[in-house]
Amino acid sequence: MRMRAGDKSNFESVVCKRSTDVYHNMSVSLLKNRMARRVLEQALRAGRADEDKLPDTFTKVEVVKEVRVDDYAKGVFSLQFNFDSTLLAVGFNAGGIKIHDTKTGEETSVLRPCRHGGFPIMCLRFHPKVPHILFACDAEGHIYQYNLQDGTSSHVITEAGNEINAMDFSVDGYNFATAGRDLSVRIYDTKTLRLDKTFEGYGSGSFFKGSQDMECGNTMRVYALKFIPENEFTFITAGWDNHLKIWDTRRNDGMVRQIPGPHVCGDSIDIKGKTVLAGSWRANHALEEYNYFNEKQKPKEIPFPNKNGAFLYCAQYCENNVVLAGGSGTNSVEAIETSTGRHIGGVKMSRTVQALDCANGGRVFAVGGADDMFKLCSMK
Repeated sequence: MRMRAGDKSNFESVVCKRSTDVYHNMSVSLLKNRMARRVLEQALRAGRADEDKLPDTFTKVEVVKEVRVDDYAKGVFSLQFNFDSTLLAVGFNAGGIKIHDTKTGEETSVLRPCRHGGFPIMCLRFHPKVPHILFACDAEGHIYQYNLQDGTSSHVITEAGNEINAMDFSVDGYNFATAGRDLSVRIYDTKTLRLDKTFEGYGSGSFFKGSQDMECGNTMRVYALKFIPENEFTFITAGWDNHLKIWDTRRNDGMVRQIPGPHVCGDSIDIKGKTVLAGSWRANHALEEYNYFNEKQKPKEIPFPNKNGAFLYCAQYCENNVVLAGGSGTNSVEAIETSTGRHIGGVKMSRTVQALDCANGGRVFAVGGADDMFKLCSMK
């Protein structure tokens, strides 16, 4: 795809420049009070005296660049921008991890090569307090740590017999949690990498009695995990058992309560204030907002444009009351204004969309999946 000169300049204007001084000077207390990534982005933007005024309303979506990937990569399973949105980490179905320059799309490094029979990289997360450290989880139960400054890497943890589908850091960065196929949720100390707690699921070897047993933990595979922005102890999981489950790391049993509703099959939950965004792999009522504090409140549906069903694998909040969501029903990612239901625009792929990440409030985002490419996009 050829990029028009105007498209390139506009895209680069919303990609934050790296600012080491901002990282060092930013108060740690900010990280404890809000989502680490959003606070970092806001601080970086505030530190740029030459930044153009960003729009208060999004009106269109544009594809800026298509980045081809090798056939043996077998598609993209995970995407993650770093905190100043200058780099994009890409995790592949064949187990590889690459870093790309956000402005040019060029590959800057290969952290882990793809290989025949490799297991998919299901989740990528940058360390909120050490932004050049990247964690990666794969479907073989491995957690890897990569240092983007010196190029070193280490195989940190193995969860034997598990497929790790989801991981997230607490907002203060002191802990991270993982979840996946074996139903258990594990809490780790980020500094020592020691396993602090395990909240076991209600396994298939036990007789399932009904909804009361679901309160004991996860009953089916988990595909999404997110810490609450304002609380370093509380997080939410979701998966095949059609519930949002709220956990507290300070409790011995872990689980606090549950909210029935979404059927989650990917990284498709996000949290903003008291609201949880959930994208479900189903035809109708696939994109919804739930009240985190009131499990009895009826969810608000966000209309996702489709003809043959939505079937969502990924969803994220952006600024300006906009969400991005995509999956296999439309093979696309669509941008929708939550307050009005207005469809802002979309990014079409030829095959299933499996991965999505946005930066700079959604003004920059990336889309990937079963295609032999991922797309760098902008929202204006």
